Amino acid sequence: MTAQLHEVSTSDNFLWNGVVTTECGRLFASMPGWTGPTPGVVEILKDGSWKPFPGNEWNNWSGQGDSLKHFVDVNSIFNDGRGSLWVLDAAAPDFSDAIEGAELDITTGETRRTLAFRPEDAHAGTRLAHIRFWKHYAIMAESREGSFYVIDLRDNSYRRILAGHPLMRCHAEDVPVIEGRKVTLQNGQPMYIHNDLLEIHQNNQTLLFMCLFGARIFQVDLNLITDFARSEDEIAAGVSVYKEIGTWIAGMCRDKAGNIYLSDAENNGISVMNPAGESPPPHPGCAYCLAHRPFRRPGQPRLFSVHSA
Repeated sequence: MTAQLHEVSTSDNFLWNGVVTTECGRLFASMPGWTGPTPGVVEILKDGSWKPFPGNEWNNWSGQGDSLKHFVDVNSIFNDGRGSLWVLDAAAPDFSDAIEGAELDITTGETRRTLAFRPEDAHAGTRLAHIRFWKHYAIMAESREGSFYVIDLRDNSYRRILAGHPLMRCHAEDVPVIEGRKVTLQNGQPMYIHNDLLEIHQNNQTLLFMCLFGARIFQVDLNLITDFARSEDEIAAGVSVYKEIGTWIAGMCRDKAGNIYLSDAENNGISVMNPAGESPPPHPGCAYCLAHRPFRRPGQPRLFSVHSA
């Protein structure tokens, strides 16, 4: 069985960092504000062109104004399967200020809700990464200090847990190597992006999570992490290693069959892990992936569909 890449779309001016599909076949991508203002979220059309979504004030950030009313630095988007597109936005250029989350109606583009956090929980030292949903809870990974936000969507109450806990943070050796080069900050220090990736296991009882470029996937019971009455010590005691990966993982998602797809940043590829944590043989299907030039060299970010047959 072989896999073929088909180029779906490119961007001349903006980087991309996420892509989602909907049940009816629509395709959306997110654009971070790492190098300046962007539309934040776009819909990719059948001909490969794209347009800002939802196409109003959210997409019109110019570097000034109220950052809580515009997409400023979108880190990820997610289709919750309930008719909403969720947008996680650092809400500040250069990773520096408040953070927010927005829920948009996929059909109409209307804003269903926005999430704001207390200053002591969302500040210059925090950064929203990715979101997943379980029952009436939203679980957000935060990657700068390393923590989780667990939100009860019935009333938008929330709890921030395990902030700075060793389970949430990279190990000293978690320094990725891409195209033979270590990825570091401009000053040469390691670039650690802490608790970042998460996914719901097929059993619908387990949360899988890991640091960006980490070598270990952790697991915790969803009933435990969403129980606001449980102490952080109890939650931490319930965390265990799900699988040692041993390569530099930069993305994680799940298909309907429960297979976990991991983007292999070191080898410029995608690996697959079945619900048992094993690598299955290739199977028919289609996935979307993004390709960037490493280290921000000139070149267009490209979106591909990957077909196995």
